[in-house]
Amino acid sequence: MRAPSKQRRSVGTILLSTLALIAACGRAGVARAGDGAAIAPDVAEPGSIAAIARDTTEAKFLSPWVAYLPESKSVPSPERFFGRIMGAPGDLVYSKQAYAYARALAAASPRVRVFTIGHSEEGREIILIAIADREGIRHLTDYKADNAALADPRKVDDRQAQRLIGTSRPFYYLNAGLHSDETGSTESVLELAYRLAVSDTPMIRRIRSHMVVLINPVSNPDGRDKQVDWFYRYLKGKTDYATLPRQAPPYWAKYPYVDINRDAIQLSQSPFKAVARMFFEWHPVVIHDLHESEALLMSWNGTGPYNPHIDPITYSEFLALSFHEVETMTGFGMPGVETWNFGEGFAHLFLDSIAMNHNATGRGFETFGNGSAETMVRKLDPEDTTREWWRVLPAPKTPFAWSARDNVNYNETGILAALDYSAQNAKALLRDFYEKGLHAWQKGLHQPPYGFVIPAGQGDPRRVAQMVARLLAQHIEVGVARAPIDLKDGQYPAGSYVVRADQPYRNYAVDLLTPQHYPKDAAPPYDDVSWELPANYHLHAFPTADPSIRAVPTDALHAEPRLRGEVRGAGPVFLLRDTGQESLLEARFDLARFAVRIAEHGFDAGGVHYPRGSWILSAQPGMEAALDRVAKRLDLDFASSPAAPRVPTHDAPVPRLGLWVPWADTDSIGWIRYSLDRRHIPYVYLRDEDIRAGHLRDKVDVLLYGRVDLELAEQIHGIPKAWSPMPYEKTALTPNLGTPASSKDITGGVGWMGMAHLQHFVDGGGMLITLSSASLLPIETGMVRGIRRDSGGVDRSAQGGGSEAAAASADAVTRTPGSHVRVTFLSPDNPIAYGYAKDTYVFRENEALYAMPRRWLRAAYCTTCLDGPEDSRHVVMVWGGPPGKPFVVSGQAWGAQNLIGRPAIFDMPVGHGRLVAYDFNPIHRDLNRGDQRLLWNAIINWRALLEEPRSTP
Repeated sequence: MRAPSKQRRSVGTILLSTLALIAACGRAGVARAGDGAAIAPDVAEPGSIAAIARDTTEAKFLSPWVAYLPESKSVPSPERFFGRIMGAPGDLVYSKQAYAYARALAAASPRVRVFTIGHSEEGREIILIAIADREGIRHLTDYKADNAALADPRKVDDRQAQRLIGTSRPFYYLNAGLHSDETGSTESVLELAYRLAVSDTPMIRRIRSHMVVLINPVSNPDGRDKQVDWFYRYLKGKTDYATLPRQAPPYWAKYPYVDINRDAIQLSQSPFKAVARMFFEWHPVVIHDLHESEALLMSWNGTGPYNPHIDPITYSEFLALSFHEVETMTGFGMPGVETWNFGEGFAHLFLDSIAMNHNATGRGFETFGNGSAETMVRKLDPEDTTREWWRVLPAPKTPFAWSARDNVNYNETGILAALDYSAQNAKALLRDFYEKGLHAWQKGLHQPPYGFVIPAGQGDPRRVAQMVARLLAQHIEVGVARAPIDLKDGQYPAGSYVVRADQPYRNYAVDLLTPQHYPKDAAPPYDDVSWELPANYHLHAFPTADPSIRAVPTDALHAEPRLRGEVRGAGPVFLLRDTGQESLLEARFDLARFAVRIAEHGFDAGGVHYPRGSWILSAQPGMEAALDRVAKRLDLDFASSPAAPRVPTHDAPVPRLGLWVPWADTDSIGWIRYSLDRRHIPYVYLRDEDIRAGHLRDKVDVLLYGRVDLELAEQIHGIPKAWSPMPYEKTALTPNLGTPASSKDITGGVGWMGMAHLQHFVDGGGMLITLSSASLLPIETGMVRGIRRDSGGVDRSAQGGGSEAAAASADAVTRTPGSHVRVTFLSPDNPIAYGYAKDTYVFRENEALYAMPRRWLRAAYCTTCLDGPEDSRHVVMVWGGPPGKPFVVSGQAWGAQNLIGRPAIFDMPVGHGRLVAYDFNPIHRDLNRGDQRLLWNAIINWRALLEEPRSTP
């Protein structure tokens, strides 16, 4: 009975403190107190001060800037539109509601415009809100043109640039709602948009008159709507943080989940496509991405090492902005505001990196979210409450109540501080933007590399074209040489792709086309330390120190090169030479109704050498027309032969492919689904309940199980049954759930019954393929025998709830945190090796380390029960390359000697079936395209792998 009165006293205390805070600022000429009275020169919307104070848990979690809503007679406030303030407990807005409010602002205020910048995978709109004073809105088109001119210093001289800087304005872009369970940013920017549109305080007028604020309120609308459904179905009214059910649905976007924020290079997912499109149209000087994972507000700027290809001005800018935010909010008495101690600043793979990599500034916030709209009591880890130089006013050491409104207060106050700093330094930000492009261009003129040459005729021309397309998507200029290229350091044929360094995005071109070198003595990195495109695509981009590269005549490319394969001759037999083409999997499924035999040894035909893995297609009705279609679509060349060559071959029928997607983690497997879908590969989507139901061989021949951020027990038992039943399906109350798969209960995993069915599937003649951490499941449950894990485990994300596992991984003796490292095929004639040299390299994260298989493993310690002898017969690939070559191709490795010689790919007989287990992930964020053939080979040659002579290890 005491709780309500205690709550009333708390609200009263906060209200008095709020009025005092506003009054204090008023004496400084910013505001005057009074609910509904003048907040000079604003008038507080009646009831707004009390409502905000009521939903703020402690006065110190509030600033005077956001302690009231300015009243407007013509523009609808969030409270008038939604019937509540932003951050009120128990409610969240759907994307359509957010968009409707944005358009209501635009309809009512001449200071607001709304634009559509893209659509999600499920067809939802992605919008942009632009806010400025009347003049700023009237000249939006002019500002865009001016800033585009400043982005390319080759087109303006210094005098013209200074004139443009003097007359234009910078754009500052805010991105909300990328990670869908981080719900507070959308609420924050909707209120911010209203405040910017109607307030007349000097600070807000300065922001409106000196710059243009761009706001994307819901960058991942598919996920937002799923998350809001999930909140109302499972979380509303639950306030005990320790006993909450799962706080997020199993899907946000159609494909990746949390990992959706690492797409800045690929630009493959709709939120990133939309933001990139916005950037190259508007050229904002800042992209500010809003997230929730740190207490109470972390302003990103990294701890070092810093990427050497980012202009130093950028690092100065985001440090200045961060320290201004810490100073401002600490001055308001808001605890737990910090900077510096987050990430390292080396890898730029995230949404804000669209700016970082293009001469603008990328930055972000991590605020303290509850994963819910409800108020809860939280307690921080001790390391989050210490006083440091980068956190001078720490967060509370004792438990404290934290609300969605508290989160809004911190987010909005920090953003306003950043916008005010930017408005006061608007011309400097524009000048810096211009000078960073100028520096890059000049560096390309005066120091090597002066450019890069990418030969078009490398092993897989289509993969070359795709890599070039990635460069073009980043607005890096690429040309095609009209004639042979003769440089001091190399000769290249006509048709080679040329990337000159004398261009504004020279630094990013160098970053993408040369190896990364993460310092060996640096702290553990936050994410990958290699993203070099030639390494990811298994191609060569040759840098040149010869400035005459600028004189090479080229034709500018404006779209992905269009290659067209051909069918030469009239048959009756057709041959396809395997040169490592990544498109062979897609071709095999496209030609599913035709028989294909694959050569197990190299052979010569028509004066051409065909390596092992090459295809032989005998005469079949309708085949020539199908080959012509596939050749043109997939850039493959088929040559005729009067007869099939005399060489050992095996049949390659198309398998019924299944993909197991556990409800507990759909993230990395989402990238597999993306890769298969874009290649038009049919597959059976298998849920945990489908595995539990058994009869798998009635459905699939090959079962693929991709990387998961789950320990072994979690892989088996999935989402805790304590929350059962937990439906994920489309209903009248949850219209946005149930895609891309649905379930009446997502808890329980496959369980031991499912494990028995998996064992039965493989024993009975099925093939199970596991990638990365998924390989723990068959190896460590005893599906195969004789393999022991020596160290390591799941390379969990510290931000994904696996902080202890992530720390253990980071502190391991052997670490390859997202690096390209060398490998060697022990069995180069195994079909998995087709299309590769014996010595090659792959992309590897901090995976588990496995010992070489043994004939048997001891069952107990005794002198006659020791491990059996090593048995490498079923190891296809091991870590390490030939003597004299460095182990690391790009990135960094620690403890490499403990890794070299260990298995990288297993091909193990299991009963009448097969396990192919990879100790790395050949499908990593649609980046490591050159590794994918290692997986495609196993799928294409599944029957041959199954029919190889079996022996019991």
